[in-house]
Amino acid sequence: MWTQSEGSSEVEDMDTSDTSVKKTWYWFYLDERGTWHMFEVFCLKRDTAEYNYVAGCLKEGELDRSIKSICRIQNLDLWELYCRKKIQLGRIHGVTEVKEEKLFHGTKVSNVHTICTYNFDNRLAGINGHVLGKDKYSPWNTDPVTLFGEAPQGFSSQQTKTRFLCQVIVGKTTLGKKDDKSAINFHDSCVDNVIYPRIFVIFDPNQIYPEYLIQYN
Repeated sequence: MWTQSEGSSEVEDMDTSDTSVKKTWYWFYLDERGTWHMFEVFCLKRDTAEYNYVAGCLKEGELDRSIKSICRIQNLDLWELYCRKKIQLGRIHGVTEVKEEKLFHGTKVSNVHTICTYNFDNRLAGINGHVLGKDKYSPWNTDPVTLFGEAPQGFSSQQTKTRFLCQVIVGKTTLGKKDDKSAINFHDSCVDNVIYPRIFVIFDPNQIYPEYLIQYN
């Protein structure tokens, strides 16, 4: 269930000082059900700095002209796992800065709630199509024109699509090769082109944070 912040009695600040766009996130308690929210979805207002930032990412893929909505996904558990993974990879590689990218991924509407709650499941890679590697590898693409999702519920237009803009730890990359299992032991991700990468294959879902949910025509 997607809920808004109004009416919540207990609020805990969520530290997102490491994100590219400063914003206040909260972890809410749902009084009427007596349970913690797994995640929150906040629709961004147009002409705000955050909305324009995400729209700017889409503009590079020539999709900003048809945006219907941009929503921020707030999931404390997934964010903490992401931050811990970044620290871990920094220690493994002996660096203070681990390479990150903003990457797009389209999916079926039926997967949206599960992704917002539990993150991407590598077992779904076989459903979405193999890009590089085996079934357990999930496809990621910097080009939002490809990997379209299905029309989300609540919209009559059959042309409406759903896409996530994710914050992704790509770390140490290598050229992806079909049926090559060695890459996962020595690299953090695979790419289709080491000079001008467009496709990224991520081995560990903790390297991914599904930050924004975008609906467009």
